Amino acid sequence: MSRIAVIGSNSFSGSDFVDLLLENPDNQVIGISRSAEKGPLFLPYLGRQSDAYKFHQLDLNNDMPAIVDALEAFKPEYIVNFAAQSEVAPSWENPHHWYQTNVVALSKLTHALKDKKWLKRYVHISSPEVYGTCTGTVLESAPLNPSTPYAASKAAADLHLSTLQKHFDFPLVTVRATNV
Repeated sequence: MSRIAVIGSNSFSGSDFVDLLLENPDNQVIGISRSAEKGPLFLPYLGRQSDAYKFHQLDLNNDMPAIVDALEAFKPEYIVNFAAQSEVAPSWENPHHWYQTNVVALSKLTHALKDKKWLKRYVHISSPEVYGTCTGTVLESAPLNPSTPYAASKAAADLHLSTLQKHFDFPLVTVRATNV
């Protein structure tokens, strides 16, 4: 049996990932998202009505102690974090909102998790936007060259997490998949 926490569980990709996890009856899953559950049309996992899933409506910016408590109580082996302030164009209007969620809140969360022995893997969902405008194939070794506040906030988060990995052996995997 695997214990998995999905942060940003009500995002487009997060909700599909929860649904995929619940296909395996051996998985125990908790979802954490700032948005309320909207129904099975938007959240496919709700159609399963599984006892293997528990949802917590919590916001990374406002409910960090409750998030850490929920994770500590559940003790997930795996955490997959889809949560982020997204959308590129609006990030120019109030860039501090993007930094608050994507960097400051993330650093608070991962600082609380860095020494947890029950955590085997932390999967950070980043963005290829950290590479800036690119053409053709882009390798993971490409230099970070963000060109918007959103991209800069995601690059800053990636760099912060890599320091945790280097200095504390934080069990990090970063994914920079293109839009799905």
